[in-house]
Amino acid sequence: MKPILCLLLAVSLSCASVVSIFGADQNSEIQVFFGKHCVACHGEEKQKGDMRLDDFSKFDAETWELIYEQIASQEMPPDDEPQPTDAERGAIQKHVLAVATQEGPATSTGFRRLNKREYGNTVLDLLGLRNGTFDPGEYVYEDEVDHGFDTEAESLVISNELLIEYMEAARKSLKHALFSAATEKPSTKTINVELIKMSGTSRRYINHHKDHVIGRSGGKAKLFDGSKSRVMKFPGRYKITVTASGVDRQFYPIRFTPEKGPLIMGFGVMPEGEASLSGQAVLQKTFELKGEVEQTFQFDTWIDKDHFPYFSFESGSGKPITQIRSNIRQRKIPASAMKELYRGPGVKITKFSIEGPFHDQWPPDSFQATYDSESIPDLNQSQEREDLLLRFANRAFRRPVTKDEIQPYVEFLNQQQAAKEDWHEALIETLSAMMASVDFLYIRDSSTRQQRQKLARQRSEAVREPAAQDASVMNKQGRFAEPTGSVRENVLSPYGLANRLSYFLWSTMPDDELFALAESGEILEPDTLNKQVSRLLNDPRSSEFANSFTDQWLSLDTLGSMPPDVKAPQFKLYHRDKLEPAMREETRRFFRYILEQNRSIRDFIDSDYSFINQSLANLYGIPFSRGDEWVRVNFPANTKRGGLLGHGSVLALTSNGVETSPVERGHWVLEELLGTPPPPAPKEVPALVPDLNGATTVREQLEKHRSDPSCIECHRQMDPLGFAPEAYDPIGRLRSVYENKQPVTDFGTYKGEDFAGVSQLKAILAKDLRPFARNLAIKFAEYGKGRKLTPSDFAVIEEIVDSSAADNYPLREMIVKIATSDLMTHQ
Repeated sequence: MKPILCLLLAVSLSCASVVSIFGADQNSEIQVFFGKHCVACHGEEKQKGDMRLDDFSKFDAETWELIYEQIASQEMPPDDEPQPTDAERGAIQKHVLAVATQEGPATSTGFRRLNKREYGNTVLDLLGLRNGTFDPGEYVYEDEVDHGFDTEAESLVISNELLIEYMEAARKSLKHALFSAATEKPSTKTINVELIKMSGTSRRYINHHKDHVIGRSGGKAKLFDGSKSRVMKFPGRYKITVTASGVDRQFYPIRFTPEKGPLIMGFGVMPEGEASLSGQAVLQKTFELKGEVEQTFQFDTWIDKDHFPYFSFESGSGKPITQIRSNIRQRKIPASAMKELYRGPGVKITKFSIEGPFHDQWPPDSFQATYDSESIPDLNQSQEREDLLLRFANRAFRRPVTKDEIQPYVEFLNQQQAAKEDWHEALIETLSAMMASVDFLYIRDSSTRQQRQKLARQRSEAVREPAAQDASVMNKQGRFAEPTGSVRENVLSPYGLANRLSYFLWSTMPDDELFALAESGEILEPDTLNKQVSRLLNDPRSSEFANSFTDQWLSLDTLGSMPPDVKAPQFKLYHRDKLEPAMREETRRFFRYILEQNRSIRDFIDSDYSFINQSLANLYGIPFSRGDEWVRVNFPANTKRGGLLGHGSVLALTSNGVETSPVERGHWVLEELLGTPPPPAPKEVPALVPDLNGATTVREQLEKHRSDPSCIECHRQMDPLGFAPEAYDPIGRLRSVYENKQPVTDFGTYKGEDFAGVSQLKAILAKDLRPFARNLAIKFAEYGKGRKLTPSDFAVIEEIVDSSAADNYPLREMIVKIATSDLMTHQ
């Protein structure tokens, strides 16, 4: 919906208009309320914000929805105007919502395409490929979602080019899953890598010797077997043996990176091809090396087909050449060092062997998952081929499939066999076609007529007594109740509900238990539904929901889009201590903890704890001795952390990498926390870029900017919220002055209350959690439902928010209530 910050709650109504909409009994009450709070600014004589609301006959559905939003979010009347009581506001909100619902018809999500995340997860689960590092989603385009969540159906369009990507991704995935046409278990072999043939992505800093190889470049530089046969022909578990040591820490008279601490050797896996050099490498383990002392490490790891292992110098300098030049300029080392072999710190490998593949069972997981069978089918038998395709379709399409539906695929399989004369290759082509079909790529929220009729028969047969039948299809609010033998058109089918829940909380296809409950129809029973939602949240796969929702809700996916300048000395630690991933991880862990412990959403506003490692402890100025370990810590008094507004992630992403902006930070609070984003600035209003090198302070410039009548309405809401976090610099450090030594001012007024600093602002926000709770409930519902909510949905939201208030809005319970409400069980 399009927010209108200037929109008033109240309207001057004619008697006839009120009677036609609300009835005569309510006429006087509504006229008194609107006359008291709104007519002065939005009546016949004055239309603030170009909004006149004194004639209902000219309102459309969108206008009613916007009025409701302003009432429900408590944005109007403005803080400096007399405020209605909670009872008055609640009564008017109820009436306006009733009109908005009547004027705006209910909508349905309908079909929704799998997004990139969901596609990758679904393919991994469908084909049993969870063991390795292979990601099918890497082979399809990024989703173009301009605003909102990546689950929104309207944004998830499809094109011919994307279909081609899906087809190729399916082929690659199936070749990983069905890696061999042979039915026998592949034999185990041992490869002793010839160290003289070791290569890497940074050859300049690789030194070969007769009995060892040394890698001296750190970061993203990889060191691997350089032979053509380095990739694994069979996926499986492999035993890696490596003997290594740290070398040349003391070679130069000065210290090269790393100056302190152990030399860290990394081990990972990456795919063959150009893509392997540009981001698809996965670091799996790290090892601390003792200087000049050889150590042997032996461990097992899974390596996918067409992937190979690598080693890296994780703590080394990514560009040693810059260190050499810098030290030559400072005359700390001679200029001849440029012509000589670089002898800075490095990782020396004297033995590297690979043994495998080992399979704990045969057929392996990927065969059993793809075939949906514990044995390998005989593709020469027509009935086994047809049964295989039917089983695969049931899982891939995530619903019951008839034999008639798969006949085109049966014919296609036979055609491919005739052309290729290879059943294995023909099967891969056929299954690829199924995985590029609408039935696989789209989530069906709606049920077909046949499915609704089947559901009606199941209910009729399962429960003979009318009273018992009513109970079997009714949840606690009575929303499942329906006439005997019929199914409402907008109620999800059991399979539709199983899919919606699974993609909401796991971002992947339903598991066997959800499929079984969908097949029996039991998933529609309230007790079963509640138990399943709890099971899904307790499962480790729910971390996909927690991380994805957190990133998108708080805009953490934009963190790092404007990082501080690498060369800026005041921001050196941001890059040196790798703060960006640490910041994101802190906020993710914070969300997961509140969810797992069912804590109040108040903790998002204000808390005395968070999760930090050494990097963040250094940034926050907190004593810490646990290194890279992540620890839940209680902040000392007066630390000025706690809550999202104390997280480095939020403070960094609302800055531009150079300086902070109260406007940006205030906008973030309005949009992400309160759900009331201001409209875009008018085109005629110039962008404000505070000049902190001048004599004018940021506050003075903003006050001048607000003097423009077209700006005041938005900025008087944004600016106070944005000034509170000004005590933090662009990477989240506390400060009392700007770079130009001007003092930081962080006071303001919000909701009619004065505050000094972010701690007092958080106290004001925490006094009334309802606006925040409502915004959060809407975001959960829109993420899970795959579309923007409409007025017909908001009655359920209000009920969930109201019912959660008594317990101070526990996060997990709110999610459970949403997942089991009409919002999820209906289209």
